[in-house]
Amino acid sequence: MPADRLADNGRDDCPAGPVLPGCRAPTSRIPDMRRNRLALAAFLMATCAAMFTGCNCGTSTVAPPLPPLSAVHIAPPLDTLVVGTQRQFTAVALDTDSVAVSGAAIGWSTTDAGVATVSGTGLVTAVGEGVAQIIASASDKSDSATVAVFFQPGWYAQPSSTTNSLWGVFFLRNGREGWAVGDAGTIVHTTDAGASWATQVSSTSFSLRAVWFTSDRDGYAAGYAGTVMRTQNGGQSWSRITTLAASENFNDICFADSSRGWAVGANGVIARTGDGGATWTKSFPTANELQGVSFSDTANGWAVGQGGVIVGTRDGGRSWYVVQPSVTASALYTVWRRSDTEAWAGGAAGVNPVTVATPDSLQWTLGTFGALNTIHGIVIGTSLIGYAVGTNGPGLILKTVDGAVSWSPQISNSAQALNDVWFVDPLRGWAVGTGGRIVHTAKGGE
Repeated sequence: MPADRLADNGRDDCPAGPVLPGCRAPTSRIPDMRRNRLALAAFLMATCAAMFTGCNCGTSTVAPPLPPLSAVHIAPPLDTLVVGTQRQFTAVALDTDSVAVSGAAIGWSTTDAGVATVSGTGLVTAVGEGVAQIIASASDKSDSATVAVFFQPGWYAQPSSTTNSLWGVFFLRNGREGWAVGDAGTIVHTTDAGASWATQVSSTSFSLRAVWFTSDRDGYAAGYAGTVMRTQNGGQSWSRITTLAASENFNDICFADSSRGWAVGANGVIARTGDGGATWTKSFPTANELQGVSFSDTANGWAVGQGGVIVGTRDGGRSWYVVQPSVTASALYTVWRRSDTEAWAGGAAGVNPVTVATPDSLQWTLGTFGALNTIHGIVIGTSLIGYAVGTNGPGLILKTVDGAVSWSPQISNSAQALNDVWFVDPLRGWAVGTGGRIVHTAKGGE
């Protein structure tokens, strides 16, 4: 090998490892390599130190995956809260052996934040009256609890925003949105279970006597001078149905579904629609003024009125028959048909006709609310629980828990007569009356 090559400092053909004879170590490169190794060591030490402050060095904090779950259980499954109070809920995830999984992350949510909110730890806060579901979930499993929120027990007055007498009330099933109607075309509306009511422009000055909604958008209000008002936007605007003549006063209205409805009133008129109010046909099964109408389905209905008259239909109102003999001569102001065989009516002098099913017919028999009581509104929500409102001087509220066999008075907190009542379930209801009175209970009046 040439001497000049052997003397070449840092040449590329020097093998790695110990320096061979005639081959000098590349002194200019060794310090660079050492510096690089020292820098790498310093980087690793700094990284490791950082890991101890916020990361791991050589280990992992990623939670182990959950085993397959069989269920999530929430507790308590049902609770009642007063607005503004809180309740801690708990939940546990169970594996396929029904053993609690330690450290399982539970997610919390609510179906209605306007009623109740829930924190990430299951702390529920009651916000506004109503019913909401609190949901606890882990992986693909979940469980829910029902929370009912109310302002106070018993019946109490709500600010109606009107002094005009109110004659009809209706609430959607959620128990938060409702309408009441009354004299001088009054329509008031609430979206918070009646905590506040606001006036809607009705586009009529005639007295409105009844209201009914078939959805959260579509509603009807019936009143004097043949007035039937309709809304298709939740009451933001109302327009009059012009296919009805202005000859009779309407006292009540109801619908069996989104298409089929009936309105009753003076001279025994019954107006029927099968197309959502676009067109109506009239019949006059009696000369007595009709005050109330109720259908249990699209075929079976009753209407009641002055002189104790009761008329019925089995074909959706295409034809009507008068119940004979009549069970009372006293005026009947309200009727509620819960099923094909169950119906209740009420009126002057506390008369309380009820239906009784026999093997081959359906008959009306006469009960009583008490001779000093006048009944203007009735609603029977279950086979046992129902409410009736009216007057015996001040506002009257009666409750039955035995299917109208007996009725017990409740404290109405209303000096004014009450004209109509609506319940969305056995506990939550509203009654409206003269002078713009609205009273409400979320505890079944207790």
